[in-house]
Amino acid sequence: MIGQITLYRDTGHIRQAAGRTELGYLFLPQAWGHGYAAEACAAALDWFASALPGEPVVLATQTANVRSMRLAAKLGFTEVERFEEWGAEQWFGMWSPATLSD
Repeated sequence: MIGQITLYRDTGHIRQAAGRTELGYLFLPQAWGHGYAAEACAAALDWFASALPGEPVVLATQTANVRSMRLAAKLGFTEVERFEEWGAEQWFGMWSPATLSD
C-alpha cells in the first residue's frame, strides 16, 4: 500500500466542511511526484459524480503545502476561502461535477 483516498461526510472537524463530502488523501513520501494521487483522486471523484450526481466535494489543505495546492487545482477544485487554523493558513476549495459540464 502506498497511500489512501477517502471520501467521507465531514462531521465538523473543519467548520466550512461540516455536513459536506470531503476528499482526503495521504501517500507515503516515496510515492510523491509520480501522479498516483492525481490518478487515484480523479478516479474517486469520477465514481462519486456517478454515484451522487451534482453533489459537491470539498477539500482543505494548508496553503504552504504547494503539492497539495497544485493537486487541488489539477482536480478542478476552486477556492472558496482561506482561513487561519492549527497555526497556519488553510485553503478551502470545492469541486462540483455540475460545473465541469457547463
